[in-house]
Amino acid sequence: MNNSKLLAPCGVYCGVCPYLIAYKNNDDKLKQKLAKSIGIKPEKIICEGCNSDLVFFFCKVCKIKECVQNKDIQSCAECEEFPCDLIERFPFKEFIKKVKWDVNYQKEFGKAQWISKTIDLNTCPTCQTLQHWRARICKSCGTKLKERYL
Repeated sequence: MNNSKLLAPCGVYCGVCPYLIAYKNNDDKLKQKLAKSIGIKPEKIICEGCNSDLVFFFCKVCKIKECVQNKDIQSCAECEEFPCDLIERFPFKEFIKKVKWDVNYQKEFGKAQWISKTIDLNTCPTCQTLQHWRARICKSCGTKLKERYL
């Protein structure tokens, strides 16, 4: 799953994004839950990663993505101003914590180890199924998942 389409401009790994996983797994229940939380229809949840041709509509207009493109860098992990106001003022506080963890881990250990660690953290220890980063219970086997990104 080490795919450049899954390396988001904000510095997170799209491979564990709930929107991408809901779309890729055709998980109607998760789509409905996510859609309800942001006031959209479940069929609008379509995404294959921030750098793919099928990008979730919210991510298409992301100011962080625009900033990264304007600076001609790959992600916030390459930005000397991280964390900036765009990160600090992001409306979803849990996401701010996730972005900071991802970017700091990437800077300290490198991209390959960061992706590996992210996949490991989000893989169910019981059934080895990849879960989205906000999951608290494994969708496949029901195992309670430990807290991540503290």
